[in-house]
Amino acid sequence: MADDEKKVNICFDDESRIRVLSPEKFKHTEELAEQCTAFVNKIEDFSGTVHVLVEVLDAQAKKIELEKLKAIGQRNMVESETENRARRQLALQSQINEKMAELDRYAKQYQSLARVEAEQLALIEKLSNNET
Repeated sequence: MADDEKKVNICFDDESRIRVLSPEKFKHTEELAEQCTAFVNKIEDFSGTVHVLVEVLDAQAKKIELEKLKAIGQRNMVESETENRARRQLALQSQINEKMAELDRYAKQYQSLARVEAEQLALIEKLSNNET
């Protein structure tokens, strides 16, 4: 077997070119080269397809992140609006309590003034009756 490997067969092809390989091995080599070229082309096509897919997925990921940020912002706005309404309700309730206290003071002051007026009118009437 070692002798076969060292032995070189020189032959001529159909176009009268000198070949070191036998015609079967040369044909097999050409077929292998064509298959390699086809495989490389398929790999390049696959790489291009993967590249396009990655770009599409990146674009979708960016859209998703943008929508997530929008959703977070809207959720924060809703939460802050709830807090604002509660704060506003407390402020309005406090204002109502102040106005009710002020109304009670005015009502008591009115009653007091009405009583003083009634007493003064009674005193005027009594003095008017005494003079006549």
